[in-house]
Amino acid sequence: MKTVQQIKEELLHFSCPRWSDLPDFELYMDQLIACITKYLEPLYFQEEKILTNSMVNNYVKHSILEPPIKKHYHAKHMAYLIVVCILKRVFTLTEIAQLIEVQSRMQNSNYVEAYDKFSSYLEIYLHEVMEKGNLNELNPRYRSKEEELMCNVLSSVVLKIYTEYYLLSTKK
Repeated sequence: MKTVQQIKEELLHFSCPRWSDLPDFELYMDQLIACITKYLEPLYFQEEKILTNSMVNNYVKHSILEPPIKKHYHAKHMAYLIVVCILKRVFTLTEIAQLIEVQSRMQNSNYVEAYDKFSSYLEIYLHEVMEKGNLNELNPRYRSKEEELMCNVLSSVVLKIYTEYYLLSTKK
């Protein structure tokens, strides 16, 4: 079990992979799960399961994730699963599907750019809340309502992570 200080350090230095960091080759489900678990482990310090085979199958069944191609997963699958695994800390699968739909309906929507923006904002917000205990000093200028929504969603997620960390740090 990690110490509270180790958890804080990992969260302060957490780096969400960008699209260019994702494997550019096909993965089988076990490889996909291992890779995503490695990327997101610092966010799941309460030792809960990050991703399982049945979760992936459920996301495909509910059309949150495109089916694999001949049992192979690609970077797009991985990016979607990273987003889902982060958002499921606060939101239901139905809400996550709706949020992804909002993003995909945007004019000139580009899932690579959207994923990288998601990763960047997640890091900014997480590092801010872990340093200061709140997001009060962040005052971003949004280019669209969708970007504002993404920031609000990520604020909810990082504040939940901070709350879990805080409660863990006050345990005796």
